[in-house]
Amino acid sequence: MTRSRIMAFFLSLLAAPAGASVVYDNHGLVVEITTGGRQDWNTGQRQNTRSTTITFQGNKLCGKDVGKLLYPDGRDMASTAFFCAANAKALETDAVLAYFTSSSADPVLAHLQVANGALRVNRMALSNQRDRDKPGGTRFEDARLPGWTRVETAWQETVLIRHAPLKATNLGQGKLLDVDGDVAYLAIAPGRDVVVVEPATRIKDAQGDMRIVPEVVKFVDAPLAFRAVRLSDGRELARLNFKDTCLALPAIEFNRPDPLYPSSSRPEVLFDDVPAWRAATLQLAQTQGRATLQLKPGVTLPTATSRAKANCKPG
Repeated sequence: MTRSRIMAFFLSLLAAPAGASVVYDNHGLVVEITTGGRQDWNTGQRQNTRSTTITFQGNKLCGKDVGKLLYPDGRDMASTAFFCAANAKALETDAVLAYFTSSSADPVLAHLQVANGALRVNRMALSNQRDRDKPGGTRFEDARLPGWTRVETAWQETVLIRHAPLKATNLGQGKLLDVDGDVAYLAIAPGRDVVVVEPATRIKDAQGDMRIVPEVVKFVDAPLAFRAVRLSDGRELARLNFKDTCLALPAIEFNRPDPLYPSSSRPEVLFDDVPAWRAATLQLAQTQGRATLQLKPGVTLPTATSRAKANCKPG
């Protein structure tokens, strides 16, 4: 027996038995999610896995035919790509939201429903800007609203999807804190932004040939910000920007914990407590034609440690 086969044999002994559950089964459309795990040979730690299988009338939705379902007009190159289901969620509207991924195309989020015995696949647009219409991962998150689902784009924008009537609203940049009536509150954590110092240019070299001189960029600290956005149309109502790049957020649990993938971090604000933290921290004042977002009196925000930023001192 070769060394690779011996290794595979021992790994198979360490693998935990898989568990499968059917999350949707109606009109010939079946969604099955299988979970499993194994011990990592090097670290000894358990690695959990979750896989999704979607079939319609006994045929697995995995292959080049899926690309044609996602891009029925055939104009996009992705229509010929090999797609398979990556994650799925059954909706109370007798429908399914599903991510499909491919090694040769961007991931896609789609709405699946059977009508008159036929499978209807509608690709969900997450942004009205083509270059930003790309999911960030394949997770479904709690939208803090019944009948809604939250997803994120690759541009760190939050999108809320209403199940009925089906509608995706891009709320823009930030992590969802709370939804109060028709107002969604988001937080943009401090980070780094790219600033273009000199744009790309075309010049003629000594031989008379045209060539492109790449743009010159630099990275700058981006401070903390909060946003209030109207849920019905995604329009920003107000924004609170901070100039102090040392201000930070407490460790907030923005997403409901996934028991299959436990986090080692210790949040200061648990997921279920985030709306209360927002209500105690931010206040939105709306008058006719104007809205302002500000910290409530007496509220202070933490300061980044010196380890995180060289010029910051703990407050």
